[in-house]
Amino acid sequence: MRRGVAVGMGCALVLAGVAAAQARGERELTNDDLRAEMAKNSALAVYVKRNGMPDVAEAHFLADEPPWDDHEVTLYYLDAHKEVGFARAFILGSPEVHMKRYVRPLTDEQVAALASRAKARAKQAPAPDPAAPGDPAAPGDPPASAAPAGAEQMAGLGPDERAERAAARAEDAAGRVEAAADSAERAADRAEAIAANAEHVFHRGVRK
Repeated sequence: MRRGVAVGMGCALVLAGVAAAQARGERELTNDDLRAEMAKNSALAVYVKRNGMPDVAEAHFLADEPPWDDHEVTLYYLDAHKEVGFARAFILGSPEVHMKRYVRPLTDEQVAALASRAKARAKQAPAPDPAAPGDPAAPGDPPASAAPAGAEQMAGLGPDERAERAAARAEDAAGRVEAAADSAERAADRAEAIAANAEHVFHRGVRK
């Protein structure tokens, strides 16, 4: 019963999240969209060149006035459990500053929620090797040799292999979430049993 309520609440939160995303002007980027963004943001292009194409990419509303551009680009790497945001800032009316704004961890629940989108994205036409304009070094980025161990392998996979890996990640993350739910349910059952026993002892003491 508790799990059914939790699932219902989860679905409601997902729907609420979709509505909120639309209200904030968020949109998913195709491979072509991402390549267009990379052509405008050298920090983004360098990162993708070093780490491979992301599992999911989005554009989010950022600001309606300078110095920031009107949107930022967020990349999701599910194997690494992280999201990385990039944006441009204007100097004297030109978008001169290209930067990585943040790196955030992804929870198992977030990975599971993104996995179906990653599977759909993997079926798009394979993206060519990203080329960064002039290949400048992005501040704060590790050297290419320090890229995640599986980045080059993921970048070289075909659509079917990427889809399979996305599905496997989703299944693994869902399994961990279910195991956590089972553990929480068992803990709740033990707490109920302890409370019932305490109540029984209390009433027995009162009767004496």
